Amino acid sequence: MNELEAAHVFLQVVKSGGFTGAARAMGRSASTLSRVVAALEAHLGSQLVARTTRSLHVTEAGAVYRDHAEQLVAASRAAHDALAELRGGVPRGTLRVSMPVSVGERLLAPHLPRFRDAHPELRLEIDLSDRNVSLVQGGFDLAIRVGRPPDSSLRALLLGRIPILLVASPKYLRKRGSPTRPRDLAAHDCIAVGPPSRFVDWSFYRGRRREQVSVEGGVHTSSPTLGVQLAAAGMGLVRVTEWLVRDELRRGTLAHVMPAWSCDHPQRGGVPVYVMYAQAGGALAPGKSRVFVAMVKDIMATEVVARERG
Repeated sequence: MNELEAAHVFLQVVKSGGFTGAARAMGRSASTLSRVVAALEAHLGSQLVARTTRSLHVTEAGAVYRDHAEQLVAASRAAHDALAELRGGVPRGTLRVSMPVSVGERLLAPHLPRFRDAHPELRLEIDLSDRNVSLVQGGFDLAIRVGRPPDSSLRALLLGRIPILLVASPKYLRKRGSPTRPRDLAAHDCIAVGPPSRFVDWSFYRGRRREQVSVEGGVHTSSPTLGVQLAAAGMGLVRVTEWLVRDELRRGTLAHVMPAWSCDHPQRGGVPVYVMYAQAGGALAPGKSRVFVAMVKDIMATEVVARERG
């Protein structure tokens, strides 16, 4: 049997939650896919999925095999891409990238037309999500991660660090006053960005001095972009990465609050930005991945220069 093809079918069945959805996605019949998975199970000597009339569940053996199947399919795709690039001498094929919404919309969007002009034989599929999706299971070649990436066997490269700013609208500050030190925030409306939690700890630094405050956000959102929009509308103070509010600060719709206090750790700096590769360890990434990462590196370097000049 062709285990590579069967592994691809198995992963699609799991992703789609059943044979019917997988059949629609792959343009094949559900009965054909069922036979492929059954043959794979016979080949492995283990049941991978438990079928009922209404649902499909991955067995313990299926969960174990899924990780290996993802690596098998990813390795095959990388090999095909590398050979295609070798034949043509230029990056080509489809590059699938996952990244947070704010990175795609605020950081990369202005630079993508130039990237496409430089690599016309490369097709981009960019998924914007503030949730950390699985690279291999999602079929991605790369992922941009803001913040420390979760423990993974995948290769991670630090691209740079972006500072965090505390900002609010001039309208809000005229109405409620400007806090001058962290403990003043107890009397202010705060917009919390991140995983759901009643209280969020915000740390501030001034030289060697550190103050931490727990804020109970009147609004809590997982979207930094929404947090910025709400702050600009006068709903309170928000802490976000500098690139998200650069335009608003320039236009005056937001103002930097408590500039004497830094939101960044004095030794570590701002929020780290990583690129995660689908290839593990020391495996060479395809040329299409390398040129995209080079572009992001250049953007990050430009961001640093722009902040220093600003």
